[in-house]
Amino acid sequence: MKNFLLVGFLCANLAGYAQIDYHLHDSLLLEAYRTYEKEDHKKAIALYQSAFRLNGAGRPVDYLIAANSAAFLEREDISKKLLVEAITKKKTEPGTIQSFSDNALYQKCAENVLADYDKLLNTYYTSIQNMALYQRIQALVQRDQFARKIGNYYLGISDKDQEQAFDAYLEAQQRKDTLAMAKNKAILWPQKSEALNDMELGVIRNTDSLNIVALIDIVTQFGWQDEAHILLWHQRGTYGQKDWVWDFFIPFINNEIKDGRVEPSFWAMFEDFKSIQENGTTIYGYHPGKVNAKEVNAKRSSMGLPQLTEAEIEERNQNPYGGRMF
Repeated sequence: MKNFLLVGFLCANLAGYAQIDYHLHDSLLLEAYRTYEKEDHKKAIALYQSAFRLNGAGRPVDYLIAANSAAFLEREDISKKLLVEAITKKKTEPGTIQSFSDNALYQKCAENVLADYDKLLNTYYTSIQNMALYQRIQALVQRDQFARKIGNYYLGISDKDQEQAFDAYLEAQQRKDTLAMAKNKAILWPQKSEALNDMELGVIRNTDSLNIVALIDIVTQFGWQDEAHILLWHQRGTYGQKDWVWDFFIPFINNEIKDGRVEPSFWAMFEDFKSIQENGTTIYGYHPGKVNAKEVNAKRSSMGLPQLTEAEIEERNQNPYGGRMF
């Protein structure tokens, strides 16, 4: 009964918010995911659609989960629409869409939608208001990713090799085929010489420094850009220290939060990561990791995050390095 009251309360209040209510949005997405896990697909779709109307999806997978729920209900029209939005709003890649579910109707919808993938992807790009700015950020992200793969490229391991090895590793794990697991593990996590490791680390450090200088210039002119999150995340090792990076970004992001341009929970993942490194537990239970069962929900409230259930708290503590980010 509580869940139905929550759904009614959340949905009824959607119309009353002129600005984005990030707490409401997060609550809808979390409750939708919980409902999906319980296989109540009708209710899950209603919650997801309410969240999407408010502020789109949090991550591409939200659209895929909702599309899968629609497929279970044999709502081909809704499933297709949600898969289209996964591409036009989140630039979700074909492989991610295809591999998400084995449901026959979902697969049919995916095949139909992906036939128009290039056209739909063009819709995503044409919706970008400042293409020059977008391209500047993408250039930094690409440089960031290249630096982190330079060791693999030196060893002759391509991105496609690792994608195939990942799928093969999971299949071998299910079969308990230790030889196949070892073979694919060597591609996913190749052994590198000390010299290669040192070279790669040096490239990464220099790249991160160059990127963060460029990012400061960009956000000073245009405000925070969500596409650039990974660049700041790769500075997390020094988060909380007094240095030129955080002396700029902490007050800058806090001001963006104050003005409603960034979600209040922005720092939750950074704070959790820092706490894991220092204490072995998270503060907010947002990043995977153990939590303090007595304090976590009070901490989450202070950050504008929805409450965790007792079962979710237990799962965090039983399986601290698994599960999704809440």
